[in-house]
Parts: sequence; structure tokens; C-alpha cells
Amino acid sequence: MSLEQDIKDRVQDRIDAKMRAHATGAGGRAGNTWRAMWGGVLIVVGTLILLDHFGIVYADRFWKFWPLIVVFVGLRKMFSCGQRAWGAFIAFIGVVLQLDQLGVAHFHWGDIWPAVLIAAGIFMIWGSFEARRYLPDWGKGGGDPRTTLNEHVVFGGVEKRVNSKNFKGGQLDSIFGGIEIDLRDAEIDGDEAVLVVNAVFGGIEIRVPETWFVASEGQGIFGGFTDSTRYHGVSDSSGPQKKTLIVKGASVFGGVEIRN
Repeated sequence: MSLEQDIKDRVQDRIDAKMRAHATGAGGRAGNTWRAMWGGVLIVVGTLILLDHFGIVYADRFWKFWPLIVVFVGLRKMFSCGQRAWGAFIAFIGVVLQLDQLGVAHFHWGDIWPAVLIAAGIFMIWGSFEARRYLPDWGKGGGDPRTTLNEHVVFGGVEKRVNSKNFKGGQLDSIFGGIEIDLRDAEIDGDEAVLVVNAVFGGIEIRVPETWFVASEGQGIFGGFTDSTRYHGVSDSSGPQKKTLIVKGASVFGGVEIRN
């Protein structure tokens, strides 16, 4: 096992041992089920298209059931630790769209998007409570602005460069806005720091040094949560302790990117 994987396993155990057990146990089985389900969907779709070309069936009759894909995605998330609430919401949207396709009930985007905003608001409130589980006591009170981040943007933007030599982490929230954080000149206080980031209809970009190992655990809900960092570790094991940045959070109709 590589040194990088060793560090990542240790960090994940420290973050949430229960979640790690889920990922290595039931989570692995769920992943196999998920791949098998999508494989079945591709086989069914391919078969329908092939039969349509031969004039045996009319595939157009089956396209009205496309919202079932959204329902399946929601059901998949409902079986994932930490994503059950959003999984239920996505499945609900899929059911609503399916009822509209079948003519049972008629819905328009104007009827759905307010529910999306309400769900996003609930998510932000829930995320603030979840952050308290991962941030130390200083994080709950805002922390020292010289060593921590505590940025909350609504319909605006923030660009910030952190030069602290004892960076401890913090929290970033972007709602209909953008946040750019440059940590390339910072140094982590101790072995690791925790950063909780949430983007709702917004974007967050975090730049870190290549000497930091990033352990990200984020989820994208109609959005993206990307870790594009490159880790250049120290070959001398007797050298300085590796610095690890733990990034947790989610992106809802937005984007979070971590890069060098």
C-alpha cells in the first residue's frame, strides 16, 4: 500500500470511523449494485433502440418513462450514508416528473423550482449543524481570523489569500455567489486541518500547495465536487510530518474545486 493511501486511510478513520465501515462494508456492496443497475438500464435502452430499428417496437412509447432514471438516482443516494435526505428529495422530483409524463398530474418548472430553493435552504441549515461535528471548539465560535477561515457569501464574492503559518481550517459557504481562497503560502498548524465547504447555486475554488495531501469527502447534488490536486510527498520518511487538509461538504447546483 502506498504512503498516500496510508495517510488517506488514517485520516478517514479519524474523521468518521462509522462512515469508513459503511464504505468498506455495505458501501462496497451498494457500489456493485449500482453498477449492475446501470448496466441493466443500458442493456434495456440498447435493446429498445435495436428493436425500434427493426420495426418490432416503437421506442418513442417508452421515452415517457425517462424520469425513472431520476428516481433510481435518488434511491441510490438514499442508501448512501450522509445522502439520504437528498436522495429522498431527488426521488420525489423524479416521481413528480413521471406523473407529469404519464398525464396523471401536470407540473411545470415554476411549480418545482421553489421546492428546490426550500430544499437548498434546509441543506444549508443542516450543513451548519454538520460542520460542528468536524470543526474543533474554535470553529463553532468563528475562530481567529488570522488562522482560520469563516466566509459566508450570499449574492456576492470573496477573494482571499491566506499567509498564516499556523492555519487551522474553517468553514466556507457560498449561496448564489463565489469564493476563491488561495492557501499556497499558508502552513498547517500541526498535522492536519479541517475545512467545511458548501456551495448552493454558487462556486468555491480552493488552491493548496502541492506539499499538502488533500483528503476530500464531498458530494455533488446537481453539481460538482472536484479534487484536482497533485501531491508531491517528501521521500525522506524521517523528514517533516505530512500536512493533510481534510475537505468536507457538498455542492448543490454549484461547483467546488480544490486544486494546486
